Amino acid sequence: MKPGEILFLSKNEVGKFIDQKEVLELTEKALSEFSLGNTINPSKLVLPTNPYHNGHINSMPSYMRFGDAAGVKVVSVYNDNPKKYGLPTTIGTILLFDPETGMPICIMDGTLITDLRTGAVSGVNAKYLAKKDSGSLAIVGAGVQGYTSMEMILRAKPGITEVVACDLSPERREEFIAKGHAEYPNVSFSGIEDHRTALRDTDIVVYATSADRPLLENGDPAEGVTVITVCELLTRKSVGMFDHWYTDFAECALERYNDGGKQSAEARGLAWDDLTMDLVRGETGDVITGKLPGRTNNREKILAGAVGVSVEDVICAELVYKKAIDQGYGRILDLEDL
Repeated sequence: MKPGEILFLSKNEVGKFIDQKEVLELTEKALSEFSLGNTINPSKLVLPTNPYHNGHINSMPSYMRFGDAAGVKVVSVYNDNPKKYGLPTTIGTILLFDPETGMPICIMDGTLITDLRTGAVSGVNAKYLAKKDSGSLAIVGAGVQGYTSMEMILRAKPGITEVVACDLSPERREEFIAKGHAEYPNVSFSGIEDHRTALRDTDIVVYATSADRPLLENGDPAEGVTVITVCELLTRKSVGMFDHWYTDFAECALERYNDGGKQSAEARGLAWDDLTMDLVRGETGDVITGKLPGRTNNREKILAGAVGVSVEDVICAELVYKKAIDQGYGRILDLEDL
């Protein structure tokens, strides 16, 4: 490609050049590099469109020394999309840049990578923070992010033989279970309605719901459980039920949970007590690199929050870009007319 040209890749084209195994490995690598200080990854800039529209748009830039990759993911989260417009709740776009000149070199769909790497963070959290002999997994919220989290955890923890789909909708539970049976015939699938049962009876519980109020704080986590939050409004009460709280990006996590928590509390006429840095034991990358020990025994109750780190998206997008260039895929646009 000549300077000023940009490669355009659709979602289907992105899917040709990335798979679950690669995303799981790359996500772990990205979190490790983030911990080691080999990245530049500012906290995401959030554009809330409430009260005019029910959603928000995030801008997530980053640079990683590994691969010399620079990019920005722009991701929108609109909870009304599926019911009102038949569109995904989460829609992502990734731009890659030449780190030497700052010239844009690629624009690609980021929704698939977002879905995969969101699940991959759950897989990495389970790998490093769940009990080694974990055999059961519950997914609270039987949607796309819940399913990809399940897929990645099954890769990271091959000893899991039981998956429980927890959702208020019987139809979503049944769809999740049917798909799981077809794709993972050696795993037992079942469904429940009450997430509190999952907290008592399973080793790993993933919260991936669009609930507008905290769910976890109404539960009673069993000894030894690992809870991974993909979408959940965390409060001081819910964090306080656990021995340790880890997150992928502490600064960003506190911003997200406090912003979401305040909105939810105000809507219900309640006061909000900010989550603060002293509540966070550390970041997942610090466990990967050995800076922190992670789980030390099978009795600890561990909470792991995932809000997303841009380098996870950029490292995956860079691999897709290089493969597409090598194999001649995508459309080249003359963006700058140089």
